[in-house]
Amino acid sequence: MSSSSVWIAIAVLLSLFLLYNLCFVLFHEKVVFQGAELADDEVYDFKFPFEEVLLMPSSDAQLHGLLLKSDSSQGLILYFHGNRGNLARWGSIADGIRNKYRYDVLIMDYRGYGKSSGPRTEALLYQDAAFIYDYAAQLGYENIIIQGRSLGSAIATHLAANRDVSQLILETPMTRIRDVIPVLDFLLIYKPWLKYEFNSLSRVDRIKCPITIVHGTNDTIVPYELGLKMYKHISHPDKKLITINQGGHNNLDTFEAYQQAMKRILK
Repeated sequence: MSSSSVWIAIAVLLSLFLLYNLCFVLFHEKVVFQGAELADDEVYDFKFPFEEVLLMPSSDAQLHGLLLKSDSSQGLILYFHGNRGNLARWGSIADGIRNKYRYDVLIMDYRGYGKSSGPRTEALLYQDAAFIYDYAAQLGYENIIIQGRSLGSAIATHLAANRDVSQLILETPMTRIRDVIPVLDFLLIYKPWLKYEFNSLSRVDRIKCPITIVHGTNDTIVPYELGLKMYKHISHPDKKLITINQGGHNNLDTFEAYQQAMKRILK
């Protein structure tokens, strides 16, 4: 290969590398947050009873959610969902929790999801979670359990480190976002461009309540090793790791081992 060809190849690789960084800066938020917006007058076609909740944490934001009440409730599960879809999907998942485990469930869409809106940053997501928790406490719930799934595990962890909750349940939890997609960290020239860290590992040891981690061994999105790493990092003595053999990222609730574990946790 001639020297000119070598320099051309280097120039092409460098251009691709710089293009990757430019695209990352412009589009990485769309990779992290894959929510679908809904019109404010959208009518859900759920076959189960629910109450719609609308909270205004600031003049430029609104948070929309569902409150599902059990006939024989033992308390409230404040549920933080994953990064895809909106309550049109997650509402049915919340209803399954209500029916199987006899808890009221409050589930809210994040900013930019469903009928929720407003500017979005990691700090604002954490502030919203605290705002929702305080709303739930004002409703009179004393036994409040926080449950977070995937992306929601990071928000749930931050909340549990800053509020008095009965227990924390983390399903397919992330340690931090760069561990889930390490190529983002490896190829990024300037690390502060990573707008969202979701570094649960840095705060999970501050949590004072019992913590349960549920993770599947066949999770190809958030590897099981990250859940295990989180578990080992927890300093609270009352901690559990529920391993679902052959479980993936989105199907843990179809396993009998998962359902039995949840019944024990939420008894």
